[in-house]
Amino acid sequence: MRRVLSVLFVLLCGLSLVCSREQAQLNLVIIGVDTLRRDHLGCYGYERRTSPNIDRLAAEGVLFEELVSQAPWTLPSFASIFTSLYPSQHGAGLQGSGAGSFGQRMRSGFPTLAMMLLKHGYTTSAIVNAPLLAPEFGVDRGFEYYLTAPRWDERDARETTEAALNWIDRHGSGPFFIFVHYFDPHVTYEPPAPYDTLFDPGYHGRIGNSFDRDAYFRLEDWLSKVEDPGVQAAWKHIMALYDGEIAYTDEAIGEFLEGLEVRGLRSNTLIVLISDHGEEFFDHGGFEHGHTLYDELVNVPLIMSLPGKLPIDKRFRQQVRSIDVLPTIMEIMRMDVEAHLEGVSLCSLIEGGNIDEASGKILPAGYAYSESMLYGTEKKAVVSYPWKLVYDIVTGREELFNLKDDPDEDRNLVEGKAEVAIGLEEVLFKTVFSMVGTWHIEIASLGGHQFDIEMQLPTRPILGSFKMWQFFDGTGHVLRDQVKALEYSRGGEMVLEVSDIEVNGTVEMVAQVSPLQVPCTFDIKIDGEYDAERVYLGPGLQHPASLPFTYKMRRRGVTAGEAEGRPKQPYVLVWHTNVQYGPSAPARMSDDTKRKLKALGYIQ
Repeated sequence: MRRVLSVLFVLLCGLSLVCSREQAQLNLVIIGVDTLRRDHLGCYGYERRTSPNIDRLAAEGVLFEELVSQAPWTLPSFASIFTSLYPSQHGAGLQGSGAGSFGQRMRSGFPTLAMMLLKHGYTTSAIVNAPLLAPEFGVDRGFEYYLTAPRWDERDARETTEAALNWIDRHGSGPFFIFVHYFDPHVTYEPPAPYDTLFDPGYHGRIGNSFDRDAYFRLEDWLSKVEDPGVQAAWKHIMALYDGEIAYTDEAIGEFLEGLEVRGLRSNTLIVLISDHGEEFFDHGGFEHGHTLYDELVNVPLIMSLPGKLPIDKRFRQQVRSIDVLPTIMEIMRMDVEAHLEGVSLCSLIEGGNIDEASGKILPAGYAYSESMLYGTEKKAVVSYPWKLVYDIVTGREELFNLKDDPDEDRNLVEGKAEVAIGLEEVLFKTVFSMVGTWHIEIASLGGHQFDIEMQLPTRPILGSFKMWQFFDGTGHVLRDQVKALEYSRGGEMVLEVSDIEVNGTVEMVAQVSPLQVPCTFDIKIDGEYDAERVYLGPGLQHPASLPFTYKMRRRGVTAGEAEGRPKQPYVLVWHTNVQYGPSAPARMSDDTKRKLKALGYIQ
């Protein structure tokens, strides 16, 4: 009995030291499987045997059932994993969002995971196969060795494993970090034999043993007729090809894990398996990824394994986020982080407690936030399980889902659950306006006064536009119907206008413009008259020299912050918060990257 108690004591002590500072220096492997739906893995309940090696890895470690990715496509998603920042903060791909282009490279004013580990003496490496992870997009920062596929001709899963193990053979004597990126589940679905017929061998319809974007667009009208038995069989076959790619990748991952074991590295290597996003197979009337924030795209797998130190075969149902991976890794590897991180460490959860609600974050750990469309109008989503709100910033359409009762997100409850929707809506708006430079116009009156406000942006020589705006009352609650704004084009400018509103108390109008540094002209009237003595600017409560007035923000820093005190009512107070985590630059793609993106159908 005493021996049993001693063994239990040792095991409990080992568990309590999972994230402590009393363990040997660890290696780190991040296995990134591009375009991997969690519900197509056996360890997440899938009926097909697509993932025996990934399932075994999960049985040897911890699995998170509700991981929310911060973006539904590769570039911003992996950038969030490597920085613990939201896409609006790290900037990767953002300005191109919604237009089928790729815009900004990742900003450079903050460290990445690879940079942090490099600073601690690690050798860093990445084997990548997606053109959207090319060095010109900035995600290579901190990697000493960054192997892209030759001329971006696709390197398959087994070749990726071989390249990763070859690098480890050359550099695995000291502490190392390697990011091994598998791309096979991404379109084109063209698994090698026998995986091409593994899951649907009897199919003889219009879809062959390969399926890509061109095939989808050629057959789109027919594939949209989901009640047709032939179409149902076609989608089943398309998913069988996708599953074949997963099975082939899983086999290669098994070979990689075995390679670590043979080299004596498995027991001292933290392994993290994660995906950037999932894939849609007409779940909501579309195909592929980058166009929605439904769970088939943003709820992805996360598995962590560290033999003898992390629990075995442990599952967590609590909602976590991709941005939580970096701080968790750093705590497990006993390293301090001096940079600003939006995520929190999951170590306390792993050890049997609750997730730490770290202060100073835009969102606490109980909320997950996703954004950054590659196609279509820009959307934002906030989740506090089981509730999820999706907001289209162009159309204003909202969708509210109860993920527990409706995991397929088929029933929009926004009308019937107004209180829940309003609460999540306020969290979403405050999150958006906290991350990107924002204009604030505070209107205050004890009643009996009318206000007219215009914001004007030039369209020449630079095209200015309004991205998003909203109104809040003095307590921070959204004013849904009480105040309306009108946006329109007038001559050579864009105008956002609020006319003849009466305020009894305080109303704050917030607006984001693009680009951030575009000059903004304010035309403000109180009771139909210009009164510069009642209009104030920034923390110094200065008056504009005249009305209307034009304000242009500098590129960096807070240039017109909120005042600490308030003047006598009635008044209008204007300020700007210019939140930016580092300088940005457009991504200048090489010819090879352009060629591969064109071959994949991303660009024309």
